[in-house]
Amino acid sequence: MKVWIIVLRVFGYIWTTLAVVAILIGIVGVWAKGGFSAIQELLSPFNVANWVATVITLAPGIGALAWAKNLSEKKARARSQTSNP
Repeated sequence: MKVWIIVLRVFGYIWTTLAVVAILIGIVGVWAKGGFSAIQELLSPFNVANWVATVITLAPGIGALAWAKNLSEKKARARSQTSNP
């Protein structure tokens, strides 16, 4: 299980980092093409499609990190139960 925890953490950090970089590059591209008002429209709380796309983009990385944390907690609980008879 230790290998899965490491793999999930590495995947989660890499995915989240690349997703954030891609999102920032997209924001910079919108700024370069449309100016500040285009950024305001893009990041508007009423632009639901953008927020859904952002969540879908970040979800695999955050999910992998949460899963790795869950597995490590489960492993720690199992270890503590076996050490306490």
